[in-house]
Amino acid sequence: MTLAATRQDEAFGRRTPSVGTLQILRPPSRPSNQNANFVAVAAISDEVLECLRQEKSRVENPSQTIVNVIAENPAYLHCSVPPDADHEIAWTRVSDGALLTAGNRTFTRDPRWQVSRKSANVWVLNLRRAEIADTGCYICEVNDKHNTIYAVFLKVLDPPLPSPASLHKKSTKLMANMSGDEVVLNCTVISSDEEPIDVVWTRNGEKINFTDTEKYVLKMKRDAGVVIETMRIRKATMDDDGNYACEHRQQKANQIVHINRADAQRSSTNRLTVIICVIASIIFF
Repeated sequence: MTLAATRQDEAFGRRTPSVGTLQILRPPSRPSNQNANFVAVAAISDEVLECLRQEKSRVENPSQTIVNVIAENPAYLHCSVPPDADHEIAWTRVSDGALLTAGNRTFTRDPRWQVSRKSANVWVLNLRRAEIADTGCYICEVNDKHNTIYAVFLKVLDPPLPSPASLHKKSTKLMANMSGDEVVLNCTVISSDEEPIDVVWTRNGEKINFTDTEKYVLKMKRDAGVVIETMRIRKATMDDDGNYACEHRQQKANQIVHINRADAQRSSTNRLTVIICVIASIIFF
């Protein structure tokens, strides 16, 4: 039994059955035209079929079993439970057996994953910003008497290149300054798209962990296609030096931040200065 299965046992208070064979196999539902992020697929690959074979259900899964989404967009995986029944569900990533959620609780440290209850009998696994590496099989286990298992395959596709006509409609800028012993980074994103603006912060190419609230504070303002996100680095030291960037889709703004704390030879308190070098205001890739 895997670690994920053991944690599911603890969450549900039951033994997790071995994965059964596919009872119902059908082509993927046609994506709705209302969501431009989802695209149709022409054929079902062996990888997808292997995922769907893990489904174990007495009734047909009413939710979409294959979800296709363009990278950097949100993804939503649905799981339905019998109506008029108080059942909880658990979401597991098959590739590594990681238990992502159980009921309303989230077990992964990746803040992009969350679970919500759309209605009385529909649970949704939300992926805030899909990446190519998220492609794979996910299973939803229902703690009913039949030990129902639904399988959903998530396919994350490369984003299309921006058209020349759209380049002037989007911009991303990053500015930095000091406020006491804090570094303040302001990221401004302008986009004419109607889709939500989702900003990702990195330091030296690695995503910043905003769960560390003692170190980082993030605030956001939105207004008609303009988003201003402000990141504050508390009690900044030379350990916070690095190449900071804010990204939105194919746009990226970088700044190198170097902090110099001088010895208190000329003053009763330490001096904190910051040297900022703008690398690029916009990079399309």
